[in-house]
Amino acid sequence: MTGANTRPLTIRLPARAIERLYERANSVKGRPTAVARELILAGLIEGAPREQAERMLTIERRLAAIDQQVQAVSRKAEDQSASVEKLLAMFEALLQVLTGEHSKDNFHHG
Repeated sequence: MTGANTRPLTIRLPARAIERLYERANSVKGRPTAVARELILAGLIEGAPREQAERMLTIERRLAAIDQQVQAVSRKAEDQSASVEKLLAMFEALLQVLTGEHSKDNFHHG
């Protein structure tokens, strides 16, 4: 829905309608303005099955792209977690060496 052919529109809704809009946005983890836009567009193309199908395909593609991004972020977070664990182990080993704990162990074995 982005592009040069779009224009802003301001509408007034009853307080309860706005509450329901926010509830719906929270349930789909979206923004209220995006949900309102989708609801309005769906209402405008209600009688045109082909337009509805195209709209659904566009939404499905966007969701797939978002899912891929979420998976990539998840993988990066897992990689970073593993790196942090390695750094922590290295820091603990360095701390042992600096405090002399490591050398005492080696002295008894030597």
